[in-house]
Amino acid sequence: MLRMKNCKGFTLMEVLVSFAVLTTTGVAMFSFLYPGKIENQAWVNDYGAELSKITLLSAPALKDTTYQHIDGNGIHWEVKCTVSSFDTETCATAVSIRNKADTTRAQHLCRFRSKK
Repeated sequence: MLRMKNCKGFTLMEVLVSFAVLTTTGVAMFSFLYPGKIENQAWVNDYGAELSKITLLSAPALKDTTYQHIDGNGIHWEVKCTVSSFDTETCATAVSIRNKADTTRAQHLCRFRSKK
């Protein structure tokens, strides 16, 4: 048997494996650096819902109010609070609005008081 001692270059298998590794890494980096609309929409919904919850729990709304907020990206948010009172309960509803478009579902908080 004759053996070749001066083999220079790469085999086809080595080239294919390195190409597969580089492609997989590139796709993962691209999806991390440039997230799609679905990932962004999920973040907006979460942020808006949390902003509404924080507003309802920290600022007791006694009348209809609009709160202004600017997030870390410099985007303006509004939280519109609507208050309705019944016999023994007061209900507040908060809706977060991003760029003048309703972005999240309404959050509700009802407080009950005993009759005197």
